Amino acid sequence: MTYFGVLFTFILPPLLILAAWVPREVWKTLLRRARPAPKTLLPYSIVLAHVALALIYTTPWDNYLVATGVWYYDPNLVTGIVLGYVPIEEYTFFVVQTLLTGLWVLHVRRLLAPKRPQVRANPRLRWTTTLILGLLWLVSTALFLSGWRSGIYLTLILSWALIPVLTQVSFGADILRANWRELLLGILPPTLYLWVVDAIAIHSGTWIIDPAQTTGLMLGWLPFEEMLFFFMTNLIIGFGVTLMLAEESQARAQAMLARFRAWRARRRLRATSGREKNNPGRASLVKFALAAWLAMFIATPISLWVFGEQVLPVMASMGVLAQLLAVVLALSLGWGWRSIVISLGWIAVFTWVVEWIGSATGVIFGQYAYTQAMQPQLGDVPIIIPLAWAMMLFPSWAVAQAILEPYRQRIGRMYGLIFAALSGLAFTAWDLYLDPQMVGRGLWTWEESGAYFGIPLSNFVGWWLVSSLLTLIVRPSKLPVPPLTLVYTLTWLFQAIGLGVFWGQAGAALSGFLGMGVFCLWAWRQIGFSWENIFGWLPFIPARSRSGIRAEGQPQAAPERE
Repeated sequence: MTYFGVLFTFILPPLLILAAWVPREVWKTLLRRARPAPKTLLPYSIVLAHVALALIYTTPWDNYLVATGVWYYDPNLVTGIVLGYVPIEEYTFFVVQTLLTGLWVLHVRRLLAPKRPQVRANPRLRWTTTLILGLLWLVSTALFLSGWRSGIYLTLILSWALIPVLTQVSFGADILRANWRELLLGILPPTLYLWVVDAIAIHSGTWIIDPAQTTGLMLGWLPFEEMLFFFMTNLIIGFGVTLMLAEESQARAQAMLARFRAWRARRRLRATSGREKNNPGRASLVKFALAAWLAMFIATPISLWVFGEQVLPVMASMGVLAQLLAVVLALSLGWGWRSIVISLGWIAVFTWVVEWIGSATGVIFGQYAYTQAMQPQLGDVPIIIPLAWAMMLFPSWAVAQAILEPYRQRIGRMYGLIFAALSGLAFTAWDLYLDPQMVGRGLWTWEESGAYFGIPLSNFVGWWLVSSLLTLIVRPSKLPVPPLTLVYTLTWLFQAIGLGVFWGQAGAALSGFLGMGVFCLWAWRQIGFSWENIFGWLPFIPARSRSGIRAEGQPQAAPERE
């Protein structure tokens, strides 16, 4: 049976029935050539919004599943129109499943409207449910990163689906509990029906689930993971429609929006008055994150001694995440979260595209390829790589800002270009450590050996050009210099120790020590070698007073970047 055959045979008939019956008041109004009231159209607008969200959120995840062979399809049973790795029929399934379940939820909601209970606000329930599901997400993600092959599909489903569910329960677990009857009748029937359809499609070979990447648990022809997938997707739809239509949700959302606006106004006021940079609570979080990152630095060689080389990719990924967390928290002392998220988005997308082009064509850096050691990958590029760019770009920008700040007026209009070039050099100096280390551990390979410990010099030219161009795009300014420069400095010191003592790469250790050391010492000379500017940010060392911390190489704090 073809993929479209499955959709036309099993999905389209019930969907047409629901589409004709559920919005019947809309059809009656339209037949009278009148315009339906906005209140009448609201439920169906919400369902259509879920269709758009399903397409946006599911597309990257599903492409990854097909690209890695978790599931695949018979090319003879599809039209051959493919967007990314996924056939057009699969995108159609996103749409029709969301419409089918969403309209069914609206139908059930209308039937049970007279019995709808009163909602009692219960913040404890919301936070408890969020905590439990958050722990489940962490466990699932850790298992996925650990390389548990037979659990890949299971953990991918949980790690992907729990993010929207976490958002929903943190907002309205009490509202969902009050409407449990609607949810039960709205979610289970379409889930059971789609289980049957899925089992028929798998049995007929329309799509295939890789047994090597599943747990092997089956209900007839249906893998457990497929059962979980349809339950979780319908749960997201049911939760979303219910929450968006609940009167309590609308009142709660308005109250949250009012609190957010008040918080935003207070934040801007604090930033304007210079008090934002002296937030002791945020500073404590930065120190805690720095401590966690340093613990990962120390734990990596120990883990290799105890468990062997096979744990290096996981430990390297965990180290990147720990350092990125420290960098983001440090950055939040000077930037708003919107600016941070936008900058991270630019870095992630830009660097993934550059790495994908570079590894596929050899343009930019030279001919290289990532091995399969670091997972997951998208387009043969490990997903952790763009995050590694981000974790060192921000500190490199801070170092360049500290160095150039005293000369800013003299430089004038050329400041942006000089800043980009200098921060690109500071960032590239880190690769004097990184590339020999990662190539030596088998995480990526070069087609031809180069002049720098087996690395071609074109690689460093590419690093400098890409990081400088990305700096010109993001145009960072008003960075909290001391904590970010400390991240750069600790990387400089620990990488020198790691390569020189533990990894047996003394030559690369010396080169990196000299390369990054120039920027470290120059930056600290401009910032000032004071207790608070350096030692006050070190973990486990109590700060005397943060009133003298210079966020930009100047005595006063700078306003928040917008």
